[in-house]
Amino acid sequence: MKNQQPSPGPWRPVLALILVGAGVLSLARLCPPEGWNVAGTVVKLTVPEALAPYLLPEVQQPIVHRWAPEDLQDLLNEYDAQLAASEETDAAAVDSTTPSASPPLGVSDTLHSKATLAPHSAAGPPLDSATKRRFDPPKVAIDIPSAEAFDRFPQALRVRIPESAQSRFDSLFQRLDEGAPISVLHYGDSQIEGDRISGTLRHKWQERWGGYGPGIQPPVPLVQSFALSQTQNGSWKRHTRFGRRDTTDQDENYGLLASYATATLTKGDRACLTLQPERRAHGSFGQWDGLSIWHDSVAVESVVFLNGQPVDTLWAGDPAGQLRFTTPRQSASSAPKSEVCFDAAPPRLFAVHPIGAGVQWHAVAMRGSSGTLFRKLHRPTYAKQLQRIDPDLIVLQFGGNTVPYCKDSLAAQRYAGWLGRQIQLFQSLAPEAAILVIGPSDMAEKKGLDWTPFPQLLSVRDAIKKVSFDVGAAHWDLLDVMGGVGSMPAWVQAEPALAGADHVHLTPLGAKKVGALLDRALWAEFRSWQQRGKPVPMTRLSPRAPQEVPSNSSLQHVP
Repeated sequence: MKNQQPSPGPWRPVLALILVGAGVLSLARLCPPEGWNVAGTVVKLTVPEALAPYLLPEVQQPIVHRWAPEDLQDLLNEYDAQLAASEETDAAAVDSTTPSASPPLGVSDTLHSKATLAPHSAAGPPLDSATKRRFDPPKVAIDIPSAEAFDRFPQALRVRIPESAQSRFDSLFQRLDEGAPISVLHYGDSQIEGDRISGTLRHKWQERWGGYGPGIQPPVPLVQSFALSQTQNGSWKRHTRFGRRDTTDQDENYGLLASYATATLTKGDRACLTLQPERRAHGSFGQWDGLSIWHDSVAVESVVFLNGQPVDTLWAGDPAGQLRFTTPRQSASSAPKSEVCFDAAPPRLFAVHPIGAGVQWHAVAMRGSSGTLFRKLHRPTYAKQLQRIDPDLIVLQFGGNTVPYCKDSLAAQRYAGWLGRQIQLFQSLAPEAAILVIGPSDMAEKKGLDWTPFPQLLSVRDAIKKVSFDVGAAHWDLLDVMGGVGSMPAWVQAEPALAGADHVHLTPLGAKKVGALLDRALWAEFRSWQQRGKPVPMTRLSPRAPQEVPSNSSLQHVP
């Protein structure tokens, strides 16, 4: 009988793995930053990021002092107190006969005025009436502050407007003061997704200056917006130039929203898009007088149905343009639907626009975008659609998607240079529009067991601010507004939370507070303009009709 050798214990492979791992980690600790040169080949070993704080304490990213949630609340309360002080009536400067806007809404969302829109008939005003030329805002007396009162405005909240951009902002403020229709085009990354931040600004401006409508929308949104409710029937596909791009796209023809939608269907089916007021949204968002569908050139003939009735035909060979329909006035209380259907595969659809009036705040969220794609888009299509919106103010809110990938300050400067060229593109295509750049918020990454700011956050913020001023755009520093570097954890830990557990994105409540603060910052600039005596802009804008208002016919196809 043969002697059997004892089998190796099950712990031996584990021990061997531990010994090998310990040896590799030891070598990684000893490896110089430039690596070892072995027979002409560079060999570099690095410690896993999660273990670096424990194994390489000498190179650990320093932890910036984090605010406590109560400190953050104190900061927001201080903002509110300073804002109230800066908006106090200067008895010697009050012009009680000046018809204009209601005072702003603060972080506490307390109404200082009960001004509301005048009631409309169910069908809305005639589309060929004087409302095409002017939309009268609520008439409320405004208290014009003295220069001393404006100086009390919190410096962290100030909108910094360089002298080269001041005339465009003067034109914007003058149009607001005159009750002219205003169009704002707000591009941003995922911080404004779902109409966060932008929805608060739209509500404040429509309430103060008059207006209704949710703004232009993608035919197939990535996430449900708080502005309105959208659904689709049929096989729809969303294509975007930002984020994870569809590699089957062979051109850059994405249009104003840098995205479009297509649909495929079999014979006898229909592809439908349905829009209706979102019950959770502000009432003004759920009102519109018509609907505009922005489409590309037509390849396949298709009958178009509105609420089940055939209303138009897209003929093969038709150029890119718009389908416009008048609809009964929508309202959030009745929540009727506007359903547009196609009985054949439609051309690519760039946008759907519920047609409102007065202040129109168009929010375009681009998840994952750094804001450097606009010069890449098919220029003729993009320029034509931008001219249709005819923005008075363009807001560019980017930078957060670049911060984690910037390795040094030179990379931050390169990014800012690319962003600056996008601003110059907007200046060439919309020369009369004021441009406001919003830098990144505070952001943190996990280092060991703690959260610490990204190393190049300040470099990116500073580079964006500098290039904005260099090319003639205003800047609002969201990082400073939040409390500076290291403030994000306090926003996360606040009760209720103002930022998400990822330490990057604001919660809906946090976004609402940021939107309210930006609104009051812009309101302060308007009041300062009033205090200066309504200076005549260098470039005077002539009155024009509200965007997208069709003629007196019930529908119209616009090339």
